Amino acid sequence: MQFFAAIERMLIRFRYPVSLPEDVAHSLGVEIDNCIGFKNFLNACRLSRPTRIAKFMPRMEAERAFHGALRKERFSSSSLYSFYFNQGWLEFELQFDANSLLRRVYVHHKLLEGSGIYELQLPIEDCSHLQVQNDSADSLFIA
Repeated sequence: MQFFAAIERMLIRFRYPVSLPEDVAHSLGVEIDNCIGFKNFLNACRLSRPTRIAKFMPRMEAERAFHGALRKERFSSSSLYSFYFNQGWLEFELQFDANSLLRRVYVHHKLLEGSGIYELQLPIEDCSHLQVQNDSADSLFIA
């Protein structure tokens, strides 16, 4: 059995020599098999419901989920995490608000329908740690 598992792993590495679908799946907190074809993999990413990342989660936690990415770029209000496949770079753009809370995640790849960009539907994290300050009803701070 171990022999066949090793052969299967080798064949998967011919299809995906750098990043694996399971690397992306782990970052999102979803189940995706490494044996899946790339177009089906993109579709699975697009339709997935992430469990490791959620709207309004702190920036450090959201970025920690993508620690397995090959390229990591951090900007003032966003971060870009990239995984390399034979069909090109698959990028996840995380956008944060002024309080460093995750607001949106965009998936970028040239083979995605339309403009090559898709916004992931994020679950909403419990926002009980946010409280409104007494002096201004519009500003928020983390308690």
